Amino acid sequence: MRINSVTRVLHFTMIFSVAFLLFSGLFMEVPEPGKIVGYQAILFSWHIIFFGWLAFMIGCIYAAIRFGEPGQWERLMPWFSKKGREAFLKSAKEELPGVFTGKLALPEKQGALAGAMHGLGFTLLICMGMTGAYVMNGVRSDGSMTMDMLLFLDMHSMFAVLVWTFLIFHVSMVVYHLILGHKHILDIFERIHINWK
Repeated sequence: MRINSVTRVLHFTMIFSVAFLLFSGLFMEVPEPGKIVGYQAILFSWHIIFFGWLAFMIGCIYAAIRFGEPGQWERLMPWFSKKGREAFLKSAKEELPGVFTGKLALPEKQGALAGAMHGLGFTLLICMGMTGAYVMNGVRSDGSMTMDMLLFLDMHSMFAVLVWTFLIFHVSMVVYHLILGHKHILDIFERIHINWK
């Protein structure tokens, strides 16, 4: 299956926005009244006002496009149908031993295991975005929060840790594929061609 320009643009936009969110989350601080505004407060503003909504929107659009393609729903979310679960278990049984023996399935094969991992990534990003949006829309002008918002803030932090973990494994698997000589894994980085007519 050929990767099209829309997929590439969404993928790069998602990489950029999510990377900014994860790294800014390590250094930002909530602005406090009467305190001199520093880079931490500016990072917080960019985190919630621009990049947070951008990543959430891109994640939803990307997932909607993927889920709208024939057969992609079962590949990305195999848990909700018997056929999808069977395909995932068969793929996991065939492909997981290869992770330890250096015989990974070719990227172009688009197995059910790889599809489920991409679906997990979409789900984590959307959950992180939803919990962050809930908190952002409910914080009072003095910065105080209700108990439900504090719960969602904790969930947002938990999803951030899970996204960090997912990205580390995702990039590690890309590097592993490259070490094994699977060059098709880099198809996502081909030059973007846009037909303006």
